[in-house]
Order: sequence, then C-alpha cells, then structure tokens
Amino acid sequence: MSTNKDFAENLLKGKIAETIFAQMLRETGDFTVLEFGYEKVIPELVGNGYSDKDTVVALQDQVHLIEVKYRRNLSKSEVLALAKRMHQSWNPSYLFVATREGFFFDEITAIIQKDGNISPMHHPQIPPQIQTRYLQLLLDYEPEESFVRKSARKSAALIQN
Repeated sequence: MSTNKDFAENLLKGKIAETIFAQMLRETGDFTVLEFGYEKVIPELVGNGYSDKDTVVALQDQVHLIEVKYRRNLSKSEVLALAKRMHQSWNPSYLFVATREGFFFDEITAIIQKDGNISPMHHPQIPPQIQTRYLQLLLDYEPEESFVRKSARKSAALIQN
C-alpha cells in the first residue's frame, strides 16, 4: 500500500532525475530542453494518484521525446514495460533512467528488441566527466537511506523521547 510519504518521496526522486537530465543537456550548450507532461500542465492530478508520465523534449537538429525516470535499482522487466507503453504512444522516443549505479539511455524500439536491456548512457556531447558530476549530485540527494526515510526515522525517534 502506497502512502502519501511514499508518493512524496517518489515525486521528489523523479524531479531530481528530470532536473539532472535536463541540466546535463543544457550544460552542453547544444540542446534546447522543453519540459512538459501532465504534472507540469495539471498539477492537481498528481495528488489524486494519476501515474507519472513526465517527459523531456530535447531539441538539437531534431525533436526527441525523452521520458525520464528514477529507479533505485534497474529492472529489465520494468524497463521493457515502460518501453512498450511508450511505443504505443510516442514512437520514436527515448528512455532515460537515472539510478544509483549510473545513467541509462536508449531508443525504445532498441530496448524492446533487447528484451528490456537499456544501454548505459554514451553520448558524445555528454562526456563521462559530466555524467560523473551529475551522478554524484544524484547520490547526494539519494544516499543509501533516502532522505525522507531518514527524516521520518529521526522524527519517530524524537516523538519516542
């Protein structure tokens, strides 16, 4: 059963992943990033339990629709399910997944063809040193024990004392 605390924690992690991805693209100076999705358009829906479908659009010479996700652990079956859902709505499109182990990025058709395997992010305009810096930023906000759980644990300890 999901709680408001779980929802808030997942929302924050997703926002962090979206911000990190958008900032990496912006830092190159080669992309224009437009963020959109129902959370940006109708925020009240988020509080009513609608599923997350936020998307980032990256513009270079072409428009690319990119869905951004944060996952503590990468799951092949979940990545495949996301790619199949995206394939029905937006094709071609891309999936970016931020994890504690690194960033992953692939075109959804490739993910489907590889049965849910998503490639580590290799992009000529976003070199490893930039990715490492942004991964550290992600880790600062998502340590082994999440900041929301840590805060809840501290609050519970204060109440007990």
